[in-house]
Amino acid sequence: MKEEARFAERGASRRRSRIVLLGAAALAAVVLAGQGIPARGEVTARQVEEAIRRGIAYLKSQQKADGSWERIRNQHQHSAGTTALITHALIAAGEPVDSPTIRRAVANLEQYSADEIDGNYAVGLQTMVFCEVDPRRLAAKIAANVAWAEAAQVREGEEVFGGWPGLWSHTSNRKTERRPTDDSSTQYALLGLDAAARAGFPVDQEVWRRARKALRKGQRADGGWVYHPHNPELKSTSSMTTAGISGLIMAEFWCTDEGEQLLDGRIKDCGRTRTDYAVERGLTWLARNFTVQGNVNARIPGVWRYYYLYGLERTARLAGVRYIGSHDWYREGAEELVTAQDKILGAWHGEAMEEQPMLATSFALLFLGTGRAPVLVHKLRHGPGDDWNNDPHDVRRLVAATSADWGHFLNWQTIDLETAAPVELAQAPIAFLNGHKAPALSPQARENLRKYVEEGGFLLAEACCDNPEFDAAFRVLMKELFPDTPLLRLSDDHAVWRANQRLTPGVHPLWGIERGCRTAVIYAPVDLSCCWNLMDASPNDPAVKKARLVGRNIIDYATGREPPPDKLAVRETPRIDEKVDIPARGVLRFAKLKHPGDWNIAPKALINLADALSKPPLNFQVDLRPFEAQADDPKLLYYPLVYFHGRGATTLNDAQVEALRRHVDPGAGLIFADAACGGVAFDASFRELMKRVLPGRPLVPIPPEDPIYSAKLGFDLSQSRFNAGAGGGLAFPHLEGIQVEGRWAVIYSKYDLGCALERHTAIDCQGYSYESALKIAVNIVLYAAQP
Repeated sequence: MKEEARFAERGASRRRSRIVLLGAAALAAVVLAGQGIPARGEVTARQVEEAIRRGIAYLKSQQKADGSWERIRNQHQHSAGTTALITHALIAAGEPVDSPTIRRAVANLEQYSADEIDGNYAVGLQTMVFCEVDPRRLAAKIAANVAWAEAAQVREGEEVFGGWPGLWSHTSNRKTERRPTDDSSTQYALLGLDAAARAGFPVDQEVWRRARKALRKGQRADGGWVYHPHNPELKSTSSMTTAGISGLIMAEFWCTDEGEQLLDGRIKDCGRTRTDYAVERGLTWLARNFTVQGNVNARIPGVWRYYYLYGLERTARLAGVRYIGSHDWYREGAEELVTAQDKILGAWHGEAMEEQPMLATSFALLFLGTGRAPVLVHKLRHGPGDDWNNDPHDVRRLVAATSADWGHFLNWQTIDLETAAPVELAQAPIAFLNGHKAPALSPQARENLRKYVEEGGFLLAEACCDNPEFDAAFRVLMKELFPDTPLLRLSDDHAVWRANQRLTPGVHPLWGIERGCRTAVIYAPVDLSCCWNLMDASPNDPAVKKARLVGRNIIDYATGREPPPDKLAVRETPRIDEKVDIPARGVLRFAKLKHPGDWNIAPKALINLADALSKPPLNFQVDLRPFEAQADDPKLLYYPLVYFHGRGATTLNDAQVEALRRHVDPGAGLIFADAACGGVAFDASFRELMKRVLPGRPLVPIPPEDPIYSAKLGFDLSQSRFNAGAGGGLAFPHLEGIQVEGRWAVIYSKYDLGCALERHTAIDCQGYSYESALKIAVNIVLYAAQP
């Protein structure tokens, strides 16, 4: 009788624990992340998305029947300039290139040749649009535009009527009206040529070299640039400084006469041009004069404010910087633009020459749409000196190749391990560390790197130029950071060899460190970055082609081909409270089952789930640290929900099987289980184990009409996203269960949930996206909470 009373009290205790949770259950229909009201001054991704949506609607409403937009007076010379600018802005903001709006606009632009337009603004913008929508079909027009822009650049000997050689003026300078060169027209000529070069159209090397020389010459002593560089009376402005920096970066990107060279399969002069001091001085000027509220030193206060913001976005993106000085340029600019938008029209209104709202709105959308691009790779800044940047364009080119392959615009940025906060590091799924020498990392930098990997980040490291000093130091560093998981050579059957292209195993020596169910660190002791740096200069070189394939495979392995969230998405690390043995009344705590079979392969899965449950709109009182116990631990009776997760084969002894049966057989407890990364060994052994725990009651598919999938319980799970390893697509989750007394006593997913809750994204993981895994897990918790 005492034993019966004990189990009756156990069931009553569990039911009381469930009832405590019911008050918050009805709130679960609201999406968990990013839906709360932000603190004053903190712009959210949702606010930016809404501002972009309204801005797109405004511009689309202004399109004329022939596909064009009304010519903005005094700007972009030809009417094609207005149409091209707005079309480019709409595409950057997310309007599909095959939408009726874009198709009509492109058809209108196609009727004009560069000679008819005869303006560097308009031809540059037209070229950008053609490259964005259909470079193959429009190849002849793009090539003609490239030839026109090359010819329009001022040459030596033309200074008398054309300004400085290497720059461009408003027109081709072939007509009677001669205008001096300026850094603004030059900017748009270079934008068009850069777009064409990225689309595979050849551009004369001398054009880039002349532009580079002229832009370096035109930089003022204070580090800034002016509109007419030949006029010594002008002061540096924000808009022209961004034009000078971005123009210089584009010109240098395509020049092949400076820096390293590939000769007979070997790299020569690696690291010779690690730092562009003209760019650094320009960024220093911007930091010293930073504002998002105006164009510093403009002749008319407030003029070209939005034009400058578009230049600011481009400059920071091309330079790969998240901060200009101490300013988070995108967050501050987005906050300013969201506030300044006309909430009725959806437009932005400029001043003086920007007063035409279509112009200001186009520049605002270009800032918001392009600047929010997800950051795929952090390039880690470290000492000694600038040894981290021997190949200035390595990551830039690799990310560009990934963007083209995925059809999704992605970005990269440099970040300092010493000062980066964990929330900043977490915004990119991959961090890249390389150098020639032993990396000089402080204790804080080392701890930041360790936490980044432990929180789900992926480290890609490489010994630039096969340098033995870096190789030896990196191996020591990994032993210090991850003493329990050795750095081992990747096996021939590792998923990285088939993640993008099927490569011959071992085509390039790669080593790795396993953390949980994934390889969290991949290290190349033989050079990759020099070849990435030369991907555009020597695309057909066998070494370059191999490095490109290896790099792309590593990125696809690390991410599962899932683009990261945009720049404003905030990912916080949960704060773990002190551990207690018995949960306080009204506080939700989970139990995590210890067992053979990699039971702790996703150690932070429940922590992340509990953290989400503790925040609005659910607001559970949750202990973030799970109770880890064997199945026969007597304290398990206080935990109605037991999490059972693993990758390897598992089993329990008879006493543990009996204890687990008693935990669920009164119809009060619930076993929530999943196979880490879809592990077949765990799946097979778990099914056998459940036959012992609840004999005669097999696991059966939970049907789609079951309330556990319904928004009435929590979230509508009918459109759960499977990751690439599980085939992708949207569908009901694949859940199985065992019922006891009309309730699910076991809920099991053969597809991974736990590693997804840790945001692991390896290509060989078969499971769900993080967002879908979180919603599935929340619904299971809410189901367990029902009386």
